[in-house]
Amino acid sequence: MGPIRCEGQEHIEHFSHQHPLPLVQIDPQHHIQCFACQSLCSGPAYACTTCEYFLHKSCAELPHEIQQHPAHSFHPLFLRVTHYWSFTCNICRKAKKNTFIYDCKQCSNNFQMCVKCCHEYLLSLLLIFIKPSIKYRYHDHLLCFIEEYYDHIEHCKAFDNYCHQSGASYDLHHTPNSLFLCMNCDFKIHFICGPLPSTIKHECHMHPLNLVDSVVEANSDENYCDVCESERNPQIRAYYCEECQYIAHPYCVISEIVKVFKGDLAGVELKLIGEDFWEQPQEEEWDMSSSFTLRDLLSSNELDEIEKYRLRRCFKWDKSSKGEDEDSKVEVADEDIDEIITRYPFFNQQEDLTSFFYKDLDRFISKALQMEELKSITPVKIGNKEKLVIKSTDLSLKIVRVQGYSIPVTLAPILQTLLHKYPDISSGWTWYGDTTPAMKNICFFFLCKVRKSMHTTRFADITKNLLRDWYYYLHFLRYQGFRIDFLMEPLTKVTRAFAGLQLARLQTEVPTKLNKKIVKLQQKIAKLQEEIADLEAKEDICNKLFESSSDPKFIKDIFREGAELKWKTVDQVLF
Repeated sequence: MGPIRCEGQEHIEHFSHQHPLPLVQIDPQHHIQCFACQSLCSGPAYACTTCEYFLHKSCAELPHEIQQHPAHSFHPLFLRVTHYWSFTCNICRKAKKNTFIYDCKQCSNNFQMCVKCCHEYLLSLLLIFIKPSIKYRYHDHLLCFIEEYYDHIEHCKAFDNYCHQSGASYDLHHTPNSLFLCMNCDFKIHFICGPLPSTIKHECHMHPLNLVDSVVEANSDENYCDVCESERNPQIRAYYCEECQYIAHPYCVISEIVKVFKGDLAGVELKLIGEDFWEQPQEEEWDMSSSFTLRDLLSSNELDEIEKYRLRRCFKWDKSSKGEDEDSKVEVADEDIDEIITRYPFFNQQEDLTSFFYKDLDRFISKALQMEELKSITPVKIGNKEKLVIKSTDLSLKIVRVQGYSIPVTLAPILQTLLHKYPDISSGWTWYGDTTPAMKNICFFFLCKVRKSMHTTRFADITKNLLRDWYYYLHFLRYQGFRIDFLMEPLTKVTRAFAGLQLARLQTEVPTKLNKKIVKLQQKIAKLQEEIADLEAKEDICNKLFESSSDPKFIKDIFREGAELKWKTVDQVLF
């Protein structure tokens, strides 16, 4: 899709520009700035593509005049275009680089207000008439739905979200200004990531549409929305009629969703991401009032000394998130390409494949999880590279109680489902005796984390490092007496299939990558050849200096004079 896509014929005449501005859809990856506030545009915006002039929809619709602003109630404020590069807003006291500002024409002290502060003021007026009524399981307060927020969310705080999922940006940028907002604290989540009606009735289809986490079209490698007829990510939630195989993007039926939120929500079922899979009904109300977090769980005094040592030996965690998402790209590394090509003729059984793709897996796991070493609490030096990082975002998660166990609230439905299916999952044998309840809580966090990751990861997005992490966690759990054969056996099949996908890239990704490298090297060679030719030409000029001169004797004389005076000072020559 291109950076700008037209949305019908809607357009406006705006005082800041001489041409009509049609409504367009802007892809956030193309870094297009809004003329008014100088921040990046995403989703719907008004644009003059001839002049490369763009305005956020919310900035284009700002009122030309504001009466009785609380910070300057005695005079009206007027919207205008400033020609100064920067100014200081009298509301937020920050230096701004906005092109649009509000100022007072009557005050000598030059009262000025930035665009963002204006948006926040208008939002506050809107919220006066909105009563929070939307329950979100993982937040203490009720939320309200805002269809047209003045800005996009930098950090979506939904515990289950699509914000970092591969291929989700297309769905997110269609509704960047629609969100769920808490009026009591700074809690915001994307429309697509939040609690949506489980069933809606829309004019686009004769039957009710049910919200599902994922739907793949049968007998087809392509997935499309039946409303807009554009491509659809099958891993992103959609509204679906199973009888007719009719599928719709949530943003294509947002008009009906807005009607639901504006009406009485009593009796309306709202669904969160993942509820289709973790289908075990909630058997108890989770207490969200505690401030106890995963960090507190990992530092619990109820762990014995061996357990504390094993955790620190195998994992690392701190306040920093630096390096947590390294090596996340889904691609074949250069060294893998060389070894695939070298060893491909010898791949004739599963052992060959797994030994190639996971040659470093056993080393990584055994170095950190060696049973003999872990029987002692004597410190053993081990590098940070052999430890898994527990992310800072996980460390801050609130803990709730589920059937007697403590678990981060985001994983509570998964633990509930696992305990229902495998009630004796943590009752296996360990070499050092019973595992403490505190250690079981931490192990259940690892188990649920792996199970959730497996559920949300497509085969196309699996990397060697991700598989390594899964094996690492599961080996650790097995040493703690957890019965995890129900995960280990399927993981062997996943390993085999992943190896097959890697080999399949010999016909697609690898040749393309090699060809690009060849082209780059050829370009470098051509550039070096040009430089060599240029140097040779200069060398030739130097060599022919005396031959080409019209007065070779003169050239020889000044050459001799320069050589004779080379090591003398100027003073010696002049005086």
